[in-house]
Amino acid sequence: MARIIRPDSPARARTSLVAGIHTALADLDAAANPDALGDRIAYAGLALRELQRSTERTADAWERRGYWLKADQFRREWGWAGQGAEAILTPLLRDDLPAAQAAASALLPRLQPAPAASAPKISVKHWTGALARLKTAPRAVHGP
Repeated sequence: MARIIRPDSPARARTSLVAGIHTALADLDAAANPDALGDRIAYAGLALRELQRSTERTADAWERRGYWLKADQFRREWGWAGQGAEAILTPLLRDDLPAAQAAASALLPRLQPAPAASAPKISVKHWTGALARLKTAPRAVHGP
């Protein structure tokens, strides 16, 4: 039987999400427009939520195979993503942009940029309208 190679692995998706979050948050102070700032922060929060979901799916798969310790360690290693998403999205939903910006800035040390050769191409179009999407369907994108 041939080996199946999936180019869209969860690890690659996590790497892409972390790089996108880093790009969106790298120069928050440069975003003079409050709408653009809100979009960048909302994108980061939503991407962190997706990052948390990805780590949960991976840990669940390891638990099904009996790797409970590895799953617990992985959850501890990536637990900051869910906490960061809550810290960013909760103030955004209350229209407290300065608190959301402070929470987003606190996450920057955890986000290491991807090497230039493997970095995904993230541009403004990725986060444009993210705040509006968050506010129109907060439960659907904010979590259970």
